[in-house]
Amino acid sequence: MAKSGATLGILGILLGVGGLGFGIVNWMNQPTIPTIPTIPYEPHWYTYHNTEFYPSPAMEYKPIPNLSIVLTLERDMALHLLFTCSARCFADNVSYSDLFFYFMVNDVQQVLWPWTRTGTHEGASDSDYYSVSLQHYIDLLTPGTYNFTVVVLTERAGNFIRQSSFWIQSYIV
Repeated sequence: MAKSGATLGILGILLGVGGLGFGIVNWMNQPTIPTIPTIPYEPHWYTYHNTEFYPSPAMEYKPIPNLSIVLTLERDMALHLLFTCSARCFADNVSYSDLFFYFMVNDVQQVLWPWTRTGTHEGASDSDYYSVSLQHYIDLLTPGTYNFTVVVLTERAGNFIRQSSFWIQSYIV
């Protein structure tokens, strides 16, 4: 009986050494983790204005207060601009009661860029709430300082916006 116990002990040691060797071989053959390339920092800018803004007088472009972003680019960049807000338009019995939104760069209204319109027509209800979204992608901006603003025009006094947010994300080109 002692002889078979010694045989089992030697067999256990051999299996243990074999398993340890197998583990070391597998550990040594693991693929190395490639180094992660360094991605240059791509800045973003954000501003939010919670209070109500009444663009008046009617039929006049007004920059939305506290919603300007002034940024300085150190290299060529692409930009994605995103504006959102909640709008309330009061009914007009005979015509439209709309709000129009545009982007402005360095105090110049961008009429060739996308714009958005929201509002009511001929008083279907007393007033309506709308979600507004306006976005644009600029392929290339050269280094320099830029002032981005959102302007609004109302067709009727009393229309207002609130909970306005403006986000600009930059991308290296």
